[in-house]
Amino acid sequence: MSDLFENDYFGLSSNEETLIKMARSHFGSLVGSEVDYYGADAGDNTFNIDGIVFKVLEDEDDGYRSYMGAINYTEKHTSIFFDSPIARVKIIKYDADNGGYGSLNQGYRLIDVCDGHTWLEFGTDNYDDYYPMFIFRHSPKEPR
Repeated sequence: MSDLFENDYFGLSSNEETLIKMARSHFGSLVGSEVDYYGADAGDNTFNIDGIVFKVLEDEDDGYRSYMGAINYTEKHTSIFFDSPIARVKIIKYDADNGGYGSLNQGYRLIDVCDGHTWLEFGTDNYDDYYPMFIFRHSPKEPR
């Protein structure tokens, strides 16, 4: 299965390209592990795990299509995160091919290790093969 997150880094400086590759490698090394989750900001596509703020970058193809382009570190954000972790989550990478036309989806989920709640899901939803769509869905828990 092809990787929908491949980025050609067109137009980036070598320093920017190096930083994005380093952030992707770092985040990739965390897949399957448990980390502290401090929250996410869907308006800025940022999230905080283990005190590190990551930004998910959309790679726009044209005016209608978009893919998840890269994961990068960021210090330049306006997001507000919790001071202490709100959950312990496991990072899961998913490749979903539901069979049939336009069913290839790839991304990551941050799943609560205590109750299985999906706090965050981001990636590419290729729902009809013609209009893939970048997704970044933060789902807080309902108050009890």
